[in-house]
Amino acid sequence: MSTNSNPRSAPSSRARSESRTRDRAAARSRSKARLQRAGTAARAQKRDNTKAPETWQERLRHYFAFAIVPNAVLALGAVAVCFAVLLIGGWPLPYLPLTIGEFWLVGHGVPATIDGVTLGAVPLLPAVGVVALVATRVRAATEHRVSVLDLWALLGLTLAIPLVCSAIALFMVADASKVYTTSAPPAWQALSYPLALHFIGFCFGLRTVLWRALAKRISVPPMLIDAALTAAHATRNLLAAGGAVFLILLAFNYQRVGEAIASFPNLGAVGGIWLLLVCLLYLPNAAIATLAVLLGGAFEYAGVATSLFATGNVALPPLPVLAAVPASVPAWAPVAMVIPAAVILASLWKVRPSAATAGAIGAWAGVYGLVLGALASGVAGAYGMVGPTYWMLGGLMFAWVAVIALLVWCVAWVRERGVEKHPAPEATKPEGD
Repeated sequence: MSTNSNPRSAPSSRARSESRTRDRAAARSRSKARLQRAGTAARAQKRDNTKAPETWQERLRHYFAFAIVPNAVLALGAVAVCFAVLLIGGWPLPYLPLTIGEFWLVGHGVPATIDGVTLGAVPLLPAVGVVALVATRVRAATEHRVSVLDLWALLGLTLAIPLVCSAIALFMVADASKVYTTSAPPAWQALSYPLALHFIGFCFGLRTVLWRALAKRISVPPMLIDAALTAAHATRNLLAAGGAVFLILLAFNYQRVGEAIASFPNLGAVGGIWLLLVCLLYLPNAAIATLAVLLGGAFEYAGVATSLFATGNVALPPLPVLAAVPASVPAWAPVAMVIPAAVILASLWKVRPSAATAGAIGAWAGVYGLVLGALASGVAGAYGMVGPTYWMLGGLMFAWVAVIALLVWCVAWVRERGVEKHPAPEATKPEGD
């Protein structure tokens, strides 16, 4: 009697199927490993083929491509925006050189004078964009290993190119001032303000490891670098808190925002877009001014000051962003100083600074406050000085950050002493062991 099936054939076929599956998995694994090795080898070869610049000529040629990008973007953006504004507004094209020069200078925080009226409190959002753009390119240029000479070459190009562009912009404005009702700013402002912004962008673009290496090379305590970074993080958080409080105040005063918009009877859609754009450009200024008030300082305008304790009764320009300035200050307003205290405490709690580090963090915060106050304040025509007092903001930043950092250190020190006086009991072995 014959049979068509063998009992052993099924297990044998399953074994062959499992073997083929294992072989295919192993083949895929080997193929994936070969691809990974090939990619690693290609990246290593690419790194090897990228020869580090050795001479000054090679360094300048290599880093020029990184340094020219921010300035090219800003210059081309100024030309495009000014050309579009002239076309939309119907102004004659001979205004183009003047508008390009003013756009470049005002975008870097330089005061503008038109028809005898000086606007020193310029919007800071373009300046923030300049710093961010420069920092991005510097970070890309220093992505791989660099030497001190490379950094000097990059710094020189980062400052030299905007210096040339600013000199050209100053010449364009000065030349146009002979024909139009505008005045060129002082040369030291037109040249120093862009240099300061590009230098700040350069500093923010360098990675922490580079700062620590530079500090080690010139025998600077690494604690100062860590303190500068901690103070920068705390300042960033404080500015975010100031911006949030400002937006909350603006939302609560929505009726005054509507009144400010209604004061422009023939605004129209295009005018509304321009008004909204101006308000957006002044948001960094508003965040800095709100932070100064929260720290116990004041926002000054038209000879009066608004703080958590008092305010003046002076008519403000019909700008919706200024609707957040209260007409009166409630008695409980000083309680708002809890906000910066909580932000600073949250920023420093995990750091647990020492006494020396706390003082260094406070000093760096004071420097940041001075820079922010100087950028956010200026003359605004008949209203005089507008913005926070820069030296007061710097002093308040130093005092708040240094005191809270010392409190954090004291709490950590007391807790450590408590642990030393009352050590944890040691585990005792059972008598039977």
